[in-house]
Amino acid sequence: MVPAKHEPLVSLATWQTIQERRFGMAAKVPARVDLSEDFPLRGFVTCGHCGEPLTACWSKGRSARYPYYLCDTRGCVESRKSIRRDVIEGEFETLLHQLRPSEGLFNLAFQMFRDLWQAKLASTRTQGATLKQELRAVERKVEQLLDRIVDATSASVVAAYERRIKELETQKALMRERLGSNGKPLTSFSESYRTAFDFLANPCKLWKSERIEDRRAVLKLVFADRLPYVRGEGYRTAEISLPFKLLGSLNMTEKEMVPRAGIEPATLRFSVACSTN
Repeated sequence: MVPAKHEPLVSLATWQTIQERRFGMAAKVPARVDLSEDFPLRGFVTCGHCGEPLTACWSKGRSARYPYYLCDTRGCVESRKSIRRDVIEGEFETLLHQLRPSEGLFNLAFQMFRDLWQAKLASTRTQGATLKQELRAVERKVEQLLDRIVDATSASVVAAYERRIKELETQKALMRERLGSNGKPLTSFSESYRTAFDFLANPCKLWKSERIEDRRAVLKLVFADRLPYVRGEGYRTAEISLPFKLLGSLNMTEKEMVPRAGIEPATLRFSVACSTN
């Protein structure tokens, strides 16, 4: 491999990753057919009685159509009992609002990540000498394989040596690229972490997106498991993802707590305010 004379559009490491994805055996996951922009919580929120995911539909009234979520499990005490979309999604937005970390915790986390970033840069700069040693070792392997090709008489053996040399040459190019950028991040700290911290600071912002993919991403990033919901009561204990567990400082003062009596004893839990109407 010969270094190019122009500025590359992508790095060699990025190109290598693309080739592995193009020609690899990564499984293709079929798109779900039950996802709808009208009902972003469908399939993620479960019935608090039977544990099965809620479905959703439009119901035709006298003069208009109305959106509802409902449990469609036979034998469940809540089977076919509808929940207005504005109720269940409104309580979900209230739940997201409560996940916003306090300013003090957020600033502390931001400074911790900045310190880790600086420590990583310092560590990367000290790895240059080790990388040079590895590069010299690869160069010696290439020279040894070239010597063996000269002595080889079998065409299949020569072909095998040539394939191995090609792999090592690619490895050498990757190492040289790493040495060239050693200690030089591709982007600044702010550019690298801006999107992540914007989301942690206010997950509701992404939830307001008109794209169903963004709203489903909120569900996967914020919650570690599906959300159980009881009609007329609200959301039960939710399992929060680790970043929000670490940053979360939920202010539940002057709020009615959910779940009510009959659920497991009080532990580290997540609650949501619900209307008493």
